[in-house]
Amino acid sequence: MRTSVVQLKWRSLKTFFLFVLLLIVSDSNSQAPKFPLKLSTNHRYLVDQANHPFFYNADTGWKLFLKLDNEEVLEYLTDRRQKKFNVIQTMLTGFQGEANINGVKPFADPNDFSTIQQPFFDRVERVIMQADSLGLLLAIAPLWAGCCGEGFGGKGAVGPTSFISTNGPVKAKEFGEYIARRFSKYNNIIWIMGGDIDPFEDKESIESMANAIKAVAPHQLITYHASSSHSSTDVWDNPAWLDISLTYTYFRGFNKAWTQDMPDVYEVNFREYNKQPVRPYFLGESTYEGEHGVWGSATQIRKQAYWSALTGGFGHGYGTPMWNFPANWKGFLNLPGGNSLQHFVDLFGDREWYDMIPDSTSSIIVKGSGIFGKNDFAVAASEKSGRWIIAYIPSGRNIEIDCARITGKTLKASWYNPRDGRYTIIGKSRVSKRITLKTPDDQDWVVVIEREQ
Repeated sequence: MRTSVVQLKWRSLKTFFLFVLLLIVSDSNSQAPKFPLKLSTNHRYLVDQANHPFFYNADTGWKLFLKLDNEEVLEYLTDRRQKKFNVIQTMLTGFQGEANINGVKPFADPNDFSTIQQPFFDRVERVIMQADSLGLLLAIAPLWAGCCGEGFGGKGAVGPTSFISTNGPVKAKEFGEYIARRFSKYNNIIWIMGGDIDPFEDKESIESMANAIKAVAPHQLITYHASSSHSSTDVWDNPAWLDISLTYTYFRGFNKAWTQDMPDVYEVNFREYNKQPVRPYFLGESTYEGEHGVWGSATQIRKQAYWSALTGGFGHGYGTPMWNFPANWKGFLNLPGGNSLQHFVDLFGDREWYDMIPDSTSSIIVKGSGIFGKNDFAVAASEKSGRWIIAYIPSGRNIEIDCARITGKTLKASWYNPRDGRYTIIGKSRVSKRITLKTPDDQDWVVVIEREQ
């Protein structure tokens, strides 16, 4: 009995401290976005209701609604907010047939979308409210389709009969209407249709559900999560409900995906940038830190983030084995790659990242960019009025940068360390056409060249 009382007191004390921390984080949230988000006038990025550009820095807590108790939800969300994540990507109903931490499933009959169980969605709503209080956007997949037979969709690698198609367009529409009505009062939501797979035979039902959400909650933006190497616009032909494109890829030789001939992030994004009609896009998924050995390194995480931002994307999604919230999930909260993304946010948050023009022709890094199509390619972008250039160099090398895009009389060049966020001034000079640089060491670096006058 004594142990139980001590444990109870400790849990109460821990909850109190978490609540205090939540208040502190919320109080420091004066610059939190004013949801709901909307498209910018040029359709290249998202803005809030005050027209402030929204730089998307997501963590993939896919099983947030299912695996964590109330205290753990608060701890997880508060930690992510402190570390400058502003989005959580998550699944509404988990994998097919899965129950939440209380043993409740979203549907009484796991195969029938009309058998909605209210207590499951009551719990979801509490989590949405907590995220909203912290200024966090939730990107929610209503019915995760699944790459490999685990979800509600068809044509996976294992491929069960598609539960989405068996339910059909009518029940899919009714479920879309239900979740839109249930959660329409929350402005911190966007929807991710699909989930790790192309629509295939589910296309009609998915479209029916998406149209229903859009009709009931038009302020909640919608995207689609296709198979790796495909973006939303690769698999949908300009439907009215598709507001945002989600890109998703790994790199060539990655044998955990459905094809090893996998383009790199910058390749997919360059292609997306030139599509018509223009849509804002972000990197929804790529390699997860802590998975697949050396492939899931901190450097790989930074490559993906910087490649996405410098090639026209308005942000990216970060992942770890924490996506499924295993028993040791807290051990993934402080991985080095994830922590370094705070500096990624700072670098672009201090500048007009939304006015960047990506360099798809290597006219900025004219020497030393590496081989296009390899996992070590350097990319760059310039601010549209000529105020600055930012280049990301994935590994040590000599580079030559053409500064012709910078206007003015003098410029300042600096190295930005993406691991600790520190600047080192390289030097100042009159604007010239080209400068030659050598990275400080063999690690990844960012070079920032800015107009002084």
